[in-house]
Amino acid sequence: MRFRRSTLALIALAFCAAAMPVAAAEPGPYPTATWEQVQAEETRWAQEGKVDAPTPPGVNRYDCVPTVPGAVPVVLLHGFAGDEYRAWGYLGPALANAGLCVYSFSYGGSNAMQAGGKGPVADSAVEIKQELSALTTRLGVAQVDLIGHSEGGILAQYIVKTDPEIASGVRSVTTISSPTHGALGDLGATVLNTGNLRDKLPVPPAVRDLLAGSAFLQDLNSGPVTVPGVAYTTISSRFDPIVAFGQNPAVIAEPGVDNYVLQNVCPASKAGHNGTVFSPTTAALVLNALDRSTVRPIPCQDDSTG
Repeated sequence: MRFRRSTLALIALAFCAAAMPVAAAEPGPYPTATWEQVQAEETRWAQEGKVDAPTPPGVNRYDCVPTVPGAVPVVLLHGFAGDEYRAWGYLGPALANAGLCVYSFSYGGSNAMQAGGKGPVADSAVEIKQELSALTTRLGVAQVDLIGHSEGGILAQYIVKTDPEIASGVRSVTTISSPTHGALGDLGATVLNTGNLRDKLPVPPAVRDLLAGSAFLQDLNSGPVTVPGVAYTTISSRFDPIVAFGQNPAVIAEPGVDNYVLQNVCPASKAGHNGTVFSPTTAALVLNALDRSTVRPIPCQDDSTG
């Protein structure tokens, strides 16, 4: 992947990262966490004075060699008010245990627990492109698969759509609980755009950008969201109050997109907005999206309600 380097400093950073010695990766299998465990652990860490969120087990192994034929590195993008562990404590290790090389980083703020993704979404897009550039340089790879939860999924769609150089280095985009067409739906957009109410809301900039009718989402949804040559998958839940407001805004109704609603695949699923990335059903759908040569069975159970 030959992403642009916006500054000489970024080139130097990528060079130094590639030159640094890397410890051997710990062997799997890697432990996965439930949504409830992640919440409990982050609460305990905060009480102990811990600030930075840890990387999930099995993620960011820079000496990783995939065991899945034809696999490319998988890059995980967390959502609003998220961090690497909060978003990927289950799915990160699950993908690593399946033989994939998985990477993640924080954006849109600090790596403090529950502090990422709060800045303007357009600024986060620039940051993510820089992170991808440094990562692919370090790994020496031409393509990656992007997986985004909530805001992270919208950002994956946006950078691929708006930057042809990025698009050439992305093989697939999988979004989970991502309100591509905006949270709160058309009625919410009408109310928010009356009297500039949107700009007066006492919320972080990312929230305003993710509400239906925002300038950012109008840009994303002007014309096709998808880009030829990139495979797209969306996964959402009817129990998600953010993306299930009226018509499902997570669905991309364009040719070639695989849109999955968890309850259509597994009626027992009760996964909410955060629970979708802690669901074994989601994990199987993601693995099938990343490796289309093998169709894995889809487990179905009463999963996390987060």
